Amino acid sequence: MKISRIPAGKMLTALLYAILSLNVACAMEPKQATDKSTALTQSYIWYDGDREQKVWLNPQVVAEFNPSSEGESLVKSINPAAMIVPTKHKQATIRLWQMDNTADAATRNLKARLPQGRFSAVLHDGPSSGGRMRALPGNIIVYLNPQWSEAEVSSWLAAHKLAVVKKLAIGPNIYVIKTGPGMEALDTANTLYRSGEVKAAFPDWWQEVVTR
Repeated sequence: MKISRIPAGKMLTALLYAILSLNVACAMEPKQATDKSTALTQSYIWYDGDREQKVWLNPQVVAEFNPSSEGESLVKSINPAAMIVPTKHKQATIRLWQMDNTADAATRNLKARLPQGRFSAVLHDGPSSGGRMRALPGNIIVYLNPQWSEAEVSSWLAAHKLAVVKKLAIGPNIYVIKTGPGMEALDTANTLYRSGEVKAAFPDWWQEVVTR
């Protein structure tokens, strides 16, 4: 039988290095998992045509659309520790803020103090902060009865006190309808769909760009 002749000092060094590497790996594992995502509990429904979909509120992130220096100053005045959340793909039309206080309260406060600003809660497609992000810049997309005449469409819009942003060319009587940003857009879309008066109604979502 061949006996190893590795010096005892070198064997001890190698053993200590292996133990140290294992301890470092174990210590890092929980931190990586925590950084990756956190569980979300508050969910909302929206309707993709006739399909019920669910999204989960991130209680500590606020989206600012068409970001400005005025918006940044206001966010910092409300929450001095607020930090910009990096996105996978930078988009000039949106800035995400990590807030210490609840995003819902922060969003209401921001809207009250800067009415012309466009702020929204951030939601995710799954029950964790690692899920794809969505936000509500304002406006909804509505599919009306394709058989309606222009007069019937105008009458319906007037009855509901709704204004058209534009008509879409993807089918008959499909419109972008004006709403405010944030949960107002989701609530309006859900109310219209549940009324049974429209074929479909859903927010004109901002969605995080995800590389497949």
